[in-house]
Amino acid sequence: MKPKISCIIPAYNEEKTIAGVVKFCLKTKEINEIIVVNDGSEDKTVAKLSPFAKKIIIIDLKRNKGKGYAVAQGVKKAKYPLILMLDADLLDWEPYHIRSLIKPVIEEKIDMTIGALTTMAAPYNVWWPLSGQRCLWKKDLLPLIDEMEKANYGLEILLDETFKKKRMIVVPLVFKNNPHLGKEKKQKDWMVSYLKEAVEVFQKTMSIRGAGYQKRMKNKLLKRFASYFKVSYRRLKNYLLEEIE
Repeated sequence: MKPKISCIIPAYNEEKTIAGVVKFCLKTKEINEIIVVNDGSEDKTVAKLSPFAKKIIIIDLKRNKGKGYAVAQGVKKAKYPLILMLDADLLDWEPYHIRSLIKPVIEEKIDMTIGALTTMAAPYNVWWPLSGQRCLWKKDLLPLIDEMEKANYGLEILLDETFKKKRMIVVPLVFKNNPHLGKEKKQKDWMVSYLKEAVEVFQKTMSIRGAGYQKRMKNKLLKRFASYFKVSYRRLKNYLLEEIE
């Protein structure tokens, strides 16, 4: 008998996409429970969830506590042994994308899968370590709950580090178009949001790695973040250093 799956979707100001994400999860028969954690949204995210209130579990956090905290609340609430994590800003997903993520874990060949979102125009996604699309066992997450609650946007880095000695694979998920709605299209203050994410990912990466790694990777990480967030290297570096101090 195949293990049942709880799907956890953290959402912060995702009024444009959250309903679509819930809909494709509902039509994916392998998903047995859907938990959306509203992380103190200030837009109409909660209102967009109301039509699904009888079909899903909604955890409504009154204040924004960060992605790591939101996911941790979903894990604690989840009834089933397998956890599927999805972002709330996904576009054009279909059940077969979900099946590609969960199949290796269900078959107990892998401990965690990471979805690398790609398109035909860009077949390789260098940012897969930061992907929020993952499948893994609840029993492996429960010991991490306290750390997850403090990780914020460094959640994926925490999981990558925890699972680096376990069986972990990256699953390419191919789409015709960009499968994410970019922050510049959904938030007026998208640059601030991007930089906040960069700070938290940077801090988590530096905190869980040794001094040698920190020295080698600091400039490399900053250059990659600058490219990803489409801001100047100098501007991002100054911003990060200010936040860290």
